[in-house]
Amino acid sequence: MKNKLNILILAAVALATINMASCTKDDLGPSIFDTKEYPLDRNLYTFPLDTFVKVNFLEPYNMKFLYRMQYISSDKDKNLTPASYENSCKLAVLTKYLWYDAYKDVAENGNTFLKLYSPRIIHVIGSKSLNTSSGTETLGVTEGGTKVTLNRVNYLNPSDIDDMNEYFFETMHHEFGHILDNNKLHPTTFNLLSNGHYNAAGWSETPDSVAHSLGFVSPYSSASYTEDWVETLGRYITRDSLAMEKMYGTAEYEWEIIDLEDKNGDGDKDLSDYSYMTKGTVDIDTIGYLKIDESGNGEHKVYRRVCERDQNGNVVKDENGQPKWVKNTLGAKQLIEQKIDYVRKYMKEQFGIDLDKLRDLIQAKQFRKGDDGEFLTEEFYNPTTKRMDKKMVNAIVYSEGGKTVLDTLLDELNKYKELQNK
Repeated sequence: MKNKLNILILAAVALATINMASCTKDDLGPSIFDTKEYPLDRNLYTFPLDTFVKVNFLEPYNMKFLYRMQYISSDKDKNLTPASYENSCKLAVLTKYLWYDAYKDVAENGNTFLKLYSPRIIHVIGSKSLNTSSGTETLGVTEGGTKVTLNRVNYLNPSDIDDMNEYFFETMHHEFGHILDNNKLHPTTFNLLSNGHYNAAGWSETPDSVAHSLGFVSPYSSASYTEDWVETLGRYITRDSLAMEKMYGTAEYEWEIIDLEDKNGDGDKDLSDYSYMTKGTVDIDTIGYLKIDESGNGEHKVYRRVCERDQNGNVVKDENGQPKWVKNTLGAKQLIEQKIDYVRKYMKEQFGIDLDKLRDLIQAKQFRKGDDGEFLTEEFYNPTTKRMDKKMVNAIVYSEGGKTVLDTLLDELNKYKELQNK
């Protein structure tokens, strides 16, 4: 039986060899597939954007910017809609300006770096990608280290730089961070820095303040060490100095979550009830901020700094009449800084990228500077803290001579309209 099997195997190998030899000699004729590269259609309304992404993404980096929603590549469990042409144009020029051009200018051999590690596809979706079961929203997705999907493009608002960073550009650097990490794994010792504090199931219920007090740059970074890594990268790159100072200030103190009760019996759970709970102090820093339950179930919560209290529960005040805060014992601020140092060293050693130069360049593109070279700030009313606050001045939509930076970027795209008339 064994000998018979060997004979059959030898016969099969001989037959395969004959077939392979004959294949190399046969003329199979033209391919049955259409391999011709067709020029872009100048008659299409979308010709300027099609040409822009071809010239600026496909040709230099072999990356496709897909703004026509690919249903087969989308999450079919969700009711998603395509991105508008207008917002797709804005996102395309801003992606080049704040992502690709920044890495190209800072990385050693920037074009080669982007050719090697850039996603092969950026797929943009117009609508939000809501996760109804958890009450969360998926801002972006990385697939196989080659494709990045960006959602909610129809909500792109260049006038609100904080909104753009939160929902788009931090997401871009976050997802790109996953691709870099897939190619060159980050140090495993990073994974131990917050060991025991990761909460994959409950991160969405964690407010920013509590996350910062645990040593995380955002609630989502507390989901896992891999998300912690790329969130640290993305947040550090996109957040301005004022935002970083606020995060560090928050991380220096202990924070707690309080369930509101209708203490005064007026049928509403609001800040007047909470003021009663603080035993006489209504200082806004003691109150923290109110989290409204949008479901209508009335499960409002307050996130507040932890105060020292006496045996009767009253807030202990200092000689200036201000509450005494409980300092963070975890060393959360130093922990966040340590995580940033890990990312800084990794980017330099693995990819030759100076993280601080990258951040400085992106900040300079986003925010206006004065004649002295310092970033300009402006006051605004912060509805969260119910106080006047400061923020950096948006450079993207600042008009000088009647034209904004965004207008100038769009000119690079709209110039291809001229080709349609030839």
